[in-house]
Parts: sequence; structure tokens; C-alpha cells
Amino acid sequence: MQIDLRDKVVIVTGGRQGLGNALVSNFLQEGCKVVTCSRDAEALATVIADWESRYPGQIAGDGFDVSTQPGVQQLVDLTVDRFGGVDVLVNNAATTASGTLTTLTDEQWQGEFDIKLMSMVRTARAVAPLMKQRGGGSIININAIFARQPDLSFYASSVIRAGSLNLTKLLAKEFALDNIRANAVGLGLCSTEVWESYHDPAQGSYEEFLTQSAEFYGVPMKRLGTPQEIANVVLFLASDLSSYVSGTQIDVDGAMAAYS
Repeated sequence: MQIDLRDKVVIVTGGRQGLGNALVSNFLQEGCKVVTCSRDAEALATVIADWESRYPGQIAGDGFDVSTQPGVQQLVDLTVDRFGGVDVLVNNAATTASGTLTTLTDEQWQGEFDIKLMSMVRTARAVAPLMKQRGGGSIININAIFARQPDLSFYASSVIRAGSLNLTKLLAKEFALDNIRANAVGLGLCSTEVWESYHDPAQGSYEEFLTQSAEFYGVPMKRLGTPQEIANVVLFLASDLSSYVSGTQIDVDGAMAAYS
């Protein structure tokens, strides 16, 4: 049995770079119609132009900010206008605020909350009726292993990701009879542009930094994951191969959270 997502309409938030870029690319390769967004509209336009040259008529997107209700509505409206509905929603948009209780500001907390939780609430609320019209769908929330096992290094994210996991479970229960599945993908450590931004070239090569990071955080597989490895799991959850999978989180973390 093979994954067959041809002509499915997919929304991927935060698709400009890193994991989001891998997600969009995977869906395009599978023959999907994809709509994405980024707060950096100019950079996104360049990426979309490249996709359009390779997958004509399959891609759309703009500089929508899904941390706001208007941004979510604009994204969904564009999807309906271009492709007629929604089959799959992948909530991938994120931001990173480092700190602890005494150093994180209210503004940082609010920013994390708006992009990592409320964007999921608002997009799910907007697409659920559209999925019902098409006989079902799949909602996939890109989450983190810290939803179940908090880490001081990811303080705000640990708190908010727990809420995202519970939202995922509630969506699965609420829409089970509508054939709308909801699942989360729990990220461990992944080598993306964000992780690369933590690297100090004066301290050695990026490859050495990745190895040191895996050792420091206790990743049993002794390496970080790749965007493609995560995107492959998302494809599975979007497809009918996972038709009885709903309300759970699949961790893609090299066994990092195996103890939790």
C-alpha cells in the first residue's frame, strides 16, 4: 500500500524554511495543492516562485501572520479561492523565546502563546467546517516532546506545547464522527536554520556543534533529526494509511523522550 494524496488540498503554516519548507515540498511531490504562509512575505515569494516553476498550479501563499485572527482568515480564504476547500491542515508556524520564569517577559510569553497555541485554535476552527463539507480531513499539529516532559531550556515552549497537545486530543474527540482526525508530531531536536542560528563558528564546525548538541541533550541516537524525517511522518498522518490514528502525538526524536 502506498501513500496517495494526489489532488488533496493542504494548508501548511510557516512554510518558508526549515521543517515547513520540507513539509510543503513533500506534499507538492505527492501531487497535492498546497497553500502556505510566512510573516516574511518577500522571502516567501521567492520560495513560492521556485516551487511554482517545478509544480505549476499546485502552490499558493502570502505573508499572512497566523498569530492573528485576520491572518488566519486570509490564509483560509486564499485556500478556498484557489483550490475550493481544505483536506489537510498542518500547523507548523512557530517562534522561539529563550529564558526562564524570571527572564521571560510578558510580551515573550504572549508571542509564544499566540503563535504556538492560538494559531492552532484559530486555524482548526476555520477549517473544520470546510473539512466536514468534504467528508473529513486531517489536522496535524507540529508540537514538541516537551509537551509531556518539560525542559528548563525550553521553558515557555514546554508550558504552551502541553496546551497544544491537549487541544489536539480534544479536536480528535470533538470531530471523530465527522471523519476529521487530529494528531500531533512531537519534535525533539532538529537541524534547521533556527538550530543553526545557535551555532558559534568560533567554537568549531556546525557538524561538531550538532554532535555536541545531541550529547548535551542526551539524544540516544547521538544525532539531531532532519526536516525530511519529520516531514515523512506528517505525510503518513495526512494519508489514509493512518485512518484509525487520531488524538495522539507521535514523537520524532531519536528516542530522546523514551523515558517519559
